Amino acid sequence: MSELNAAGNEEEFVPLGTLLRATAPDALSQSRRRAAALERESLIGRFRMTFANNKRVASFLLAEVLIERAIPPCFWHDDSVQDSVTLSQRADLLLFDLAWLRRWYREHASAVRYLRGKALLTGSEVVFHREASFAFHGGRRPPWKIVGSLSLTERQQWDAAYLRSTPIKKHSAITKACSKRVRQLLQDDLRTTRRTAAFGDAEAEATLARRHALWRCSRMVKNASPSEIASRFSQMTGVRISRQACANQLSKVRAVLRERGDDLMD
Repeated sequence: MSELNAAGNEEEFVPLGTLLRATAPDALSQSRRRAAALERESLIGRFRMTFANNKRVASFLLAEVLIERAIPPCFWHDDSVQDSVTLSQRADLLLFDLAWLRRWYREHASAVRYLRGKALLTGSEVVFHREASFAFHGGRRPPWKIVGSLSLTERQQWDAAYLRSTPIKKHSAITKACSKRVRQLLQDDLRTTRRTAAFGDAEAEATLARRHALWRCSRMVKNASPSEIASRFSQMTGVRISRQACANQLSKVRAVLRERGDDLMD
């Protein structure tokens, strides 16, 4: 997808829809086919690289595949993605979130009060890009205002990477700030687990990764539902886990954190 590396000049901001229309249809089709052939980890890695390098058309085509695979935008980025994004990257983050909503929450249009918001979810591709550009308003409209105009639920906001209200952003920031400590506590606990032929260092490392991921997912689910947390875990990792296995692992995580004076499960 190296030929599709249009980068917008920040003083001459160009909507992504304009860049897509200016790209040859054959080039778009070839890049879409290459993106669709990528495995999950390669797809996410390629997306992060193109997004970081402001290769906007390439990022959008990879985002299309991620959306079709039901991987929400919140799991496409590393933790620092919004620390220093450019104007065009902010516009694209918004577009990716809106494309996700359009694909997986189309029925939410009935809850949207404004016609322009409804059009984002149900209009044609041309209308979608036009209304996304209007919603962004050259970067002058903050994400929380767009969240409000679309009446987004908490689940929808957690799916998003950009479209989040202040409470969701604060909760996410706390999770990020505590993540390293929680992982260390879980690792310290596993170090006390006796190693056997069936449970060696490799199994302990896999258990640590699973429990830490489940903890992160639990922070995204308000009612602590094991089914919803298991669903989030699948979205985050690509690995399915049963409701019961999720509940069992989270019970162990909770016990470890409480034993050490930390209860960061809500």
